[in-house]
Amino acid sequence: MKSTKLLLFTCFNLLICLITVVICTSFNQESSYAINEKTTRITNYYNDSLFDVSDHIDDTFKPVDINSKIYGDDITILDTNFRISEDLLNTINEDISNYGQPTSFYIVSLRDGMTIGYNVDKYFETASSIKAPYALYLYKEIANGNIDKSKKIVYTKDFYKTGTGVIKNSEEGTEYTIEDLINYSLQESDNVAHNMLHKTFGVTGYNNMLRSLGAKYLYLTPNNIWSYTSSRSAALVWQEIYKFSYESPEGINFMNILANGKYNYFKEIIPNKLSASKTGFASYDVVETGIVFDDQYPYIAIAIANKGGSVGAYTEVLKLINYINDIMNEYIEFNNK
Repeated sequence: MKSTKLLLFTCFNLLICLITVVICTSFNQESSYAINEKTTRITNYYNDSLFDVSDHIDDTFKPVDINSKIYGDDITILDTNFRISEDLLNTINEDISNYGQPTSFYIVSLRDGMTIGYNVDKYFETASSIKAPYALYLYKEIANGNIDKSKKIVYTKDFYKTGTGVIKNSEEGTEYTIEDLINYSLQESDNVAHNMLHKTFGVTGYNNMLRSLGAKYLYLTPNNIWSYTSSRSAALVWQEIYKFSYESPEGINFMNILANGKYNYFKEIIPNKLSASKTGFASYDVVETGIVFDDQYPYIAIAIANKGGSVGAYTEVLKLINYINDIMNEYIEFNNK
């Protein structure tokens, strides 16, 4: 009897040990897979998207002539008879005044070209929002056959950058494909990935793309991976991202990556609506740029706040996004009457 109990006890302990080993091994493999794997096998990790924007893209969309729009010093509404309700408009203006530092927001309806802008040409730090326009350039080059996205780049400490991201924790000699680096730069907002791409592909082609779009800001230099932005320049890029999404399979893949980023302030305010975005937070400015895929009126939304005022810039940007959502709800109600 004692020997039977001893045998059962021994078997039970062996089973517990086996389960523990399996769990630990699985955890270690996942960590290696996501960060330290010498040969890059992380593409599937990033392409298991939580959202797929394919059904939300309208290939009949006609680009808005954003650069032709003229906005006043106050909140300006163009190309519609819609007007923001007095209560909401007073609330927004009071908040902007009380904040005491520069802010900007911009709405571009992708269905009918209506735009609403405030301070659309005021410039701010891009912070990590720059990673979306640079990735747009790279994906266009991939789609045109000028860049092999499976090409590998070796991580060295020369690429090291502080801030967001996981590649900075990698061992020197770790290899990443171009596609991996773009995914990391967008989904993890990885500064090292952005730096590696910038150092590899430079700025000439990227800056030429911006000129073709008519953007005033967002230009890069060989020695600077960051820049300045404005709501208008950001909107020009995001309109091109939307257009690219129905022109090329690489475009829809790019949009899906943007819809599944780790940092998305739209999801904090309007989690019930699918959105694609690239945020940024820097020394002085917080930026949210992207597209909200409302079922009736999908729209580009840009919200930017300079550090300071009665609340932090991050809080102010969230408030601006909330105002944008309120405005669009009123706009949809207006058009449904």
